Amino acid sequence: MRSRVAVFVVLILIGCASCSYEDKRKTETAVEQAAEKFHEALNGEQYQTIYNEADVELRKSVTEAEFTTQLRSAHEQFGRVSGKVYVFIDDSVWRGLRKAFGTRREIVSHANLPASDLILGTEHFVWVVQNDEPKLVSYKFQRICSKPCSIGFGP
Repeated sequence: MRSRVAVFVVLILIGCASCSYEDKRKTETAVEQAAEKFHEALNGEQYQTIYNEADVELRKSVTEAEFTTQLRSAHEQFGRVSGKVYVFIDDSVWRGLRKAFGTRREIVSHANLPASDLILGTEHFVWVVQNDEPKLVSYKFQRICSKPCSIGFGP
């Protein structure tokens, strides 16, 4: 009898882990696609579209004019941004508990090194994902150096 219960518990744990992995991968893919759509709009200088499609939290914290200035600056410094965006969500017990207890809004943040011919820089995104639909909450970029550049590490 104990062995049946143990086998049953193991099967439930495997099933939960599998569902968690699928859910995590689905969210990662949705955020990757949203970031690539963001880059397409940035390349097309569609700043108003980016702002209007962003989460209400972003629109509360910054005016459209301020955000447009920030996006224009990023576009002028990066030039045309290309390349695949990769998002990796750190699966944790807390993430699983939030999902289990019905939290529908998940915050996902990630950094990106966009492919640019002009500069080497980083982007920092924060997205809120609700019903598998990511919306931008925050975007920041940082210029590291103009190309060609070299970065040294160590003494």
